[in-house]
Amino acid sequence: MAEYLVELYVAQGDHTAARRQAASAERAGTDLAREGRAVRYLRSIFVPEDETCFLLYEADSADLVTEAVARAGLRLEHVSAATTSVAGAQESPDGITKGTRMTSTTSTTTSTSSSTTSTTPTGTTGAPDLAELRDKQQKVWSSGDYNKIAALTVPVSEHLVDHVGVSPGDRVLDVATGTGHVALAAARRSAEAVGIDYVPALLDIARRRAAAEDLAVELTEADAEHLPYDDASFDVVLSAIGVMFAADHEAAGRELVRVTRPGGRIGLASWTPEGFVGGMLRTVGAHVSPPPGAQPATRWGTEEVVAGLLGDGVTDVRSVTATVRQRFADAAAFADLFLTYYGPTFSAAGRLDEEGRAALRADLVALAESHDRGEGSRGLVCDWEYRIVTATRR
Repeated sequence: MAEYLVELYVAQGDHTAARRQAASAERAGTDLAREGRAVRYLRSIFVPEDETCFLLYEADSADLVTEAVARAGLRLEHVSAATTSVAGAQESPDGITKGTRMTSTTSTTTSTSSSTTSTTPTGTTGAPDLAELRDKQQKVWSSGDYNKIAALTVPVSEHLVDHVGVSPGDRVLDVATGTGHVALAAARRSAEAVGIDYVPALLDIARRRAAAEDLAVELTEADAEHLPYDDASFDVVLSAIGVMFAADHEAAGRELVRVTRPGGRIGLASWTPEGFVGGMLRTVGAHVSPPPGAQPATRWGTEEVVAGLLGDGVTDVRSVTATVRQRFADAAAFADLFLTYYGPTFSAAGRLDEEGRAALRADLVALAESHDRGEGSRGLVCDWEYRIVTATRR
């Protein structure tokens, strides 16, 4: 039998949840083995800072492992053949290994993630250099060609604007507008639309789109942590798949609240940690470690986290989840599109050698296949989950 590695998402690095998942996985493996099936649960590897629990199984096939995980009632991100070792691992009393470093044959690089400490660029205070991180992230989003990807998120932006209820005459700010989806959608509803982003090339595309539709949209180069507007300047402040990628989550949250007028609305659409894109970002992170100090962008896909980031300045925080259906010729076409054009995957691939890039591509293909709805000849069909969080400024 071969060994297989299963990746599971653990919200907010919750150790209790990881323990429950591991126990369920072990029971399911034992039940299948009693039925004469060639599958055996070996152990779990919990990496809380990556919000991930890896399960190691021994089985005759990946299909048996997938069956075991399904029987356990767990939602896997992907499963792959792997030989796994954990450097500096410690066995906790409940049997869950806490790893400080994990390596597998599916990757030629090492993903480092400590369960007790984090490595960050430091000054005399030991705090992360967020300006340096912001600069690195800006370079990532300036790489590739996001315009080739942006169309996939149009339905998310339209849903956000509809859900928040943008009305004619509202002054609306679209934070991290990218190629302008939310700002343009607001302008089509006769709102006074403003958008900011820190990637000039994306703003140029947004301006061309606005001109093509003869829409009045004000577009300014700025980052989410330093909005160039007075307090209480906007009736509605929105962001779709944008502010979640800010370097300083706390500062971005404060700025969203600061520029919203009392009684005004805030609406944020973000990929969920447990959804497809959350899995994709973790897959990339398993091959190329995130910049020091970076927080998972998909934190913004959890209502409780966003409520904390917005703080006491808001009330009536609530959320809904939805999915946007994506179609590709096949899983390989998805992987190649994102490796070629999507900033995070394009940038990560550029830091790997040929063997490493092939391993990353293989894991992206496996992830896509694990989410395929199985509609046969109609190609790869995946539902990407996102969460819209809304709040009202006090």
